[in-house]
Amino acid sequence: MKKLIKLMLLAVVLLLTTTGCSTSTKSPEKLLTKPNYDEEKALLNSGISKVLYQNVNLVFPENLKESGKINYVDLDEDGKNEIVAFQKKEKINSDSKVGFLILREDKESYSFLEDGVVLEKGDKIEYGGFYDLDGDGNKEIIMQYKDPDNISRLKVYAFKDNKISLKYQLDEIFADGNIIPKLNLSPNNTDSATSSAGDIDNKKIKISYINDDNNMDMVVLGYNSSNRVLKISLVQFTSERAIVKDVKTIDDVNGISEAYITIGNISKYEKGIILDIPIGKDGAVGTEVMYVKDDKFVTVASCKDENMKKAYYVPVGDMNKDNIIDIPSIPANRSSFIDKAYAYITYYQWNGNLDENNMEIIGQSYYNYQYNFRFSVPKEMQNLLYTEQKYEGEKIQLEFKATNVKTGTLETVFTVVVKPKSGTIEDKKGLTNSKDVVQVLENEDYTYDIIINNRKILKDYGVEENKLKESFSNTYE
Repeated sequence: MKKLIKLMLLAVVLLLTTTGCSTSTKSPEKLLTKPNYDEEKALLNSGISKVLYQNVNLVFPENLKESGKINYVDLDEDGKNEIVAFQKKEKINSDSKVGFLILREDKESYSFLEDGVVLEKGDKIEYGGFYDLDGDGNKEIIMQYKDPDNISRLKVYAFKDNKISLKYQLDEIFADGNIIPKLNLSPNNTDSATSSAGDIDNKKIKISYINDDNNMDMVVLGYNSSNRVLKISLVQFTSERAIVKDVKTIDDVNGISEAYITIGNISKYEKGIILDIPIGKDGAVGTEVMYVKDDKFVTVASCKDENMKKAYYVPVGDMNKDNIIDIPSIPANRSSFIDKAYAYITYYQWNGNLDENNMEIIGQSYYNYQYNFRFSVPKEMQNLLYTEQKYEGEKIQLEFKATNVKTGTLETVFTVVVKPKSGTIEDKKGLTNSKDVVQVLENEDYTYDIIINNRKILKDYGVEENKLKESFSNTYE
């Protein structure tokens, strides 16, 4: 059987050479950033699929940004890429299995290893990744999967001397100080290593260097769906063990399938962890900001803070291009939560302190996703504007209102008129010839005019008219 497999895979490689494709020389990290299913991978996919056993198919892990069905990785740092392919085996009246297989480069072909297949009882692969966790120079294979009881299981496998072994079973990682000893088990005998998951039924992980200790860190979210409690575990690895450095608990969490973990710069001096978590009964998303000091979590901002909440997930970003992550927040009374057509998004950045008001506003923008424009709100009017949408024929009028500081009434300060180019509106006459109307933006679909309705309110707030007109851009380029 092995000879047949090798011959068939050799045919695949020969086919690659005759179609002009060559074996990629990109680094594993770049190859794994985003699965690139070019002709070479398509041919390998076809070749591997033909030699798999019946009822076995190649599958995608759910973390598609990091890995795909087929991955080129130099696991043992010998200068040659192995192929790691994730797979699922299904059989009628039997538990399905998920796992991976490894193909070894052998001159002009790839061949299966004699013990190069791992299959665990499970339904889907939630995570697949390749990292040198303990600094020994070899990349481990990290796989998280759902077992037959719908429990997330997290395992780490080693590849050395052309053999796969189970290195760690990471279930008991939600108690501070826990030590998980290194294993060295055959992948065919991993059932005996499966330990109790306790009260945790769902997991989500992120692996990165968080601080400057040169140790790879694993951040693991563990969720108990019965009491809606989330545990956040910080795990580090040595040559002989995995150590739970710290555990943080957050209650009133609505699952983690829609939770997001981001690791990056949260100030000029600190790299941190940003968690976007569904919380509360109203379906809001809260953002928890932390960093690690002396192997312990330090909370910068709580997901329960009103400024850290939003009605739906908005990715973090770097709005002012200073290489520091900015945290988005959506004020509930100035955004459309039903159809998500528009939103005022306020961006916060940590000022480096740990006091109560340590998240400072660095900018606010009004986004209109339906009509594709963005308005950068002047600093003087941040958190003060409200928007009302009206229609006049084919034109869409968005009135931006603010409180008159003298009368206390809500008045229209300026209006944005959005005109579809496909319409029949005559632009040469009427409002567009008025000195109070200026075109501020144009794209393939629309033109955008701004009408100043109340210069006195602008003056009261100290906003320059020209600055207002220069604050418009396209949401989508």
